[in-house]
Amino acid sequence: ELNYEGDFYRFNLMTPNFTPEPLSVPTPRISMAAVGPAMLRPAGRVCDGVRLHAFCTRKYLEAAVLPQLTVGLSQAGKPRETFQISGGGFVCTGPDDESVMGMMDWVRYRIGFYGSTKAYWPVLEEHDLLDLGEELNYLSKNDGWGEMASRISDDVVRQFAAVGRHDEIAAAIEDRYGGLTDAIGASASPEIPADLPQEVIQDIQKISTVYNESPSSTI
Repeated sequence: ELNYEGDFYRFNLMTPNFTPEPLSVPTPRISMAAVGPAMLRPAGRVCDGVRLHAFCTRKYLEAAVLPQLTVGLSQAGKPRETFQISGGGFVCTGPDDESVMGMMDWVRYRIGFYGSTKAYWPVLEEHDLLDLGEELNYLSKNDGWGEMASRISDDVVRQFAAVGRHDEIAAAIEDRYGGLTDAIGASASPEIPADLPQEVIQDIQKISTVYNESPSSTI
């Protein structure tokens, strides 16, 4: 029954025409996207999972993201093992070194784009890269979009991404995300085909995660 009474809003109108039929499957798990503390805490408190932005590093995830999620989980009395963390970085892979470098260039551009926005600077600050953010912001205000990628070094790309050929990427993903993120997207770029080799997918799926709930639908 829809019957919410809040301080500012009331939701209680549900006409028969819009009343959904009972689900024939388990209740879908609900996750939400979150970047800063104001969204991370409620994600931990009221959701079954969180979807992190790709502009994220392992260090930032450990120092800033997990503590805020933990606050929310504690408020709800939920163990971390029941909460799924998705995303939080990029994956650069391909069958050979040349294709991996192409993917790194794709990620390099996106780091430059996101890094030009002040709202994302806490990630850069965690790595003492605020000067880089200020330079990127200056370029964004002076039509220097095409110059941004050149400011992003390989070392910076590797902070934001798991990097390696198909025969290396599972180990790189475990090193980059292991123990922190429970699910990742390996095909964020059109440069990576959605149909990764089956053996690569199987190797990635063998990586242990903190989240251990049985698989189910997630919204």
